Amino acid sequence: MSKPFAKLKREDLAAARIWEWSLDESDADESFVVPTTFIEVPLVPFGQFIVAATVELKSGATMPGIAEVTVADGQAAVQLNCVFLLDRQLQVPGVETNRLLARFTRTLENFPTAWTLDARIQGEDRPRTAQIKGGDMTEMVRVGLEALLALKNLRK
Repeated sequence: MSKPFAKLKREDLAAARIWEWSLDESDADESFVVPTTFIEVPLVPFGQFIVAATVELKSGATMPGIAEVTVADGQAAVQLNCVFLLDRQLQVPGVETNRLLARFTRTLENFPTAWTLDARIQGEDRPRTAQIKGGDMTEMVRVGLEALLALKNLRK
């Protein structure tokens, strides 16, 4: 039962915590994923897995999310991809994501600050977790405003 990555919902990841990119040539393109029966992310020679995650917000609330785990040469690298707002995937980091999360949680400046995988990586004794650096997007907004002001000054 493959489906486009962009159409994954919270209940899909509740049913199967680990998904992988589909190699089935009958799928329309490479954006399809399929659920696995893995209980932990395997340390295969090379693989890319979509793994359910829990995302912690600045307010302390948690929300479900998705991380991509890339395995190569016995090493696993994890990148948080998105957080679910209801069944909508919001990219992390993202200015619009932060605005929507603050509005939904009714908490000023609420944004993702950390994540925890909902499955272990083979050989690790607990699920991997990490802090999100720059999740408040302050630096990106500052640079964007500076660029906007520079363009405005060029018009004068």
